[in-house]
Amino acid sequence: MKAKKQPKQKAHIIKNTAFMLKCALKCAPISLFIIYFSYVLENVYYAVVVNVLFLETALSIIEGNGSFREFAIRMIIIVVGKLLVDLIGYINVYTVRIKFEIKCESYINSLIFKKAQEVELGCYENPDFFDNYNRATWVVEKGGFKRIIEGSAWTLGSVVSLIMLVRYLFSIDPILVVFLICPVIVMGIRTYKNNIELEKEKAMTPFERQKDYVRRTILLKDFAKEIKTTNIFVVLEKRFRRAIEDNVKTIKKYGWKIAVLECVSDYFAEIIPVTGGFLYGCYRLMIVKDIPISEFSVLVSAITTCRNKLNQLAYYFAMQQKHCLWVQNLQDFLEYEPKIQGGDLIPDDFQSLEFKNVSFRYATKGDYTIKNASFRIEKGQTIAVVGHNGAGKTTLSKLIMRFYDVTEGEILYNGVNIKEYDLLKYRQKFASVFQDYKVFAMTVSENVLTEEITPENEKLAVDALKMAGVYDKIATFPNKESSILTKEFDENGVLLSGGETQKVTIARLFASEFDVAVLDEPSSALDPVAESRMYDALLKGTEGKTVIYISHRLSSATRSDNILVFSNGVLTEQGTHQELMSCDGEYSHMFTLQASGYKEVGRNEE
Repeated sequence: MKAKKQPKQKAHIIKNTAFMLKCALKCAPISLFIIYFSYVLENVYYAVVVNVLFLETALSIIEGNGSFREFAIRMIIIVVGKLLVDLIGYINVYTVRIKFEIKCESYINSLIFKKAQEVELGCYENPDFFDNYNRATWVVEKGGFKRIIEGSAWTLGSVVSLIMLVRYLFSIDPILVVFLICPVIVMGIRTYKNNIELEKEKAMTPFERQKDYVRRTILLKDFAKEIKTTNIFVVLEKRFRRAIEDNVKTIKKYGWKIAVLECVSDYFAEIIPVTGGFLYGCYRLMIVKDIPISEFSVLVSAITTCRNKLNQLAYYFAMQQKHCLWVQNLQDFLEYEPKIQGGDLIPDDFQSLEFKNVSFRYATKGDYTIKNASFRIEKGQTIAVVGHNGAGKTTLSKLIMRFYDVTEGEILYNGVNIKEYDLLKYRQKFASVFQDYKVFAMTVSENVLTEEITPENEKLAVDALKMAGVYDKIATFPNKESSILTKEFDENGVLLSGGETQKVTIARLFASEFDVAVLDEPSSALDPVAESRMYDALLKGTEGKTVIYISHRLSSATRSDNILVFSNGVLTEQGTHQELMSCDGEYSHMFTLQASGYKEVGRNEE
């Protein structure tokens, strides 16, 4: 699989660094100040105090120049400065930075999680969305946040110390500053190299996702039986190896460019400034003879230190650009405007839901999943939506919940287009049980209430489990409703059967406040007897509510006020069970066929 060509990406260093600093100020302003102060102090101390002041003092003592008082003052500054630098450095490393990183990474993750919750369901069916999501997490996963803050702090410290060193060199001889131009050129070279490295990482993103998918899949319980009983692992392994091969090709494509640029940058950064400065110093010392050996030594040390600082600035500038590109990925992700936007209206209690000439397709190109559907649901009605697999039933539930917007037509809640309502408030009017039901690695009660458990709501979870017909099973566990589901994080976690798991998800319905229940294949994991009991419980638990059953099994239809029959996305029939049976149409044939199947099962069991 070849990755599509990625467009080149640019990121403004100041803008993205400012974004990170703004986040840091919200999380830990005092820690941010200590980090900056620590790096500036450390840079100035080692670059100026040690490499210039200390060396100058030591050589002056050897040459016998200066007074003891001057030497003593300088040595006190050096010793006290060292103690101060070490103290603040240790505080920074072992306390401040650790807390700072945790707080800031937690904050960034919360921004990413919040945006992931806001995006429309269609994003999760788009590979580009996952690539963008992965790149957005680089700021945290690859330590980009920490590196940007530390890089900007170190850059500030390097700039302050560099200004002091350049002023010193300029006071000796302005010509010496010329030899510091080369490291400035290095910034441009390393910036270009950094762009190439980022292109390489972006090109590798799809292949890294493929590798991650295989690694996750072989460890997930949901796939374990298929992997152990089929040859699918061979296919997965080949995909994994192919992703590695594609990564190798990508590295080969970009690797030689990066190597050449690194070599050139090292040449300009190391050889020219040091050699040039040293030769010019020798010229002043040996030919012109206008500077003493002590000043020559300090001069060489200052040039070398300036060279190092400029090289560090070039390095940090390139790294800052790279990390700011990660931040740009994050900002692009956070700035994504979901296509499903809510309005300002707050929905009143449910009275009616109407589909008016609704058509829908999942992509701009492709067949319609729902075609020109029109029907109306009144308060208190029980509606069954039936049809064969692929008829568009589940899509209907997604449109009702506004996970997707209709392609044509409109859906009206109490006579108003659902796009006019506040999205969260609108969805709170509904309670759902989805076809692809899931439980989380949390307690049974947390799975039912989908919120933190308190003494006030604890009984509500138990009552809901009883109504769903699964509490007798839960009560057999040592911790009952406080038992952790799955063994992902707890070896004492409990495992439920498919039917029991589905009943736990149905219990969520009984524990919630809602006007309309949307049940998508709520009995898919249940046998006919358990299914009948579940419908009895649902009828009791949703009494006075509006209920929409979506199922290809028709046992729910006989208890419904109205039945909607879909075939290939088209609403072909609607009416009561008796009306549709008398029509001898598609519903009648489906019901007769399923009924005969149940009778055959009953005879076999006898």
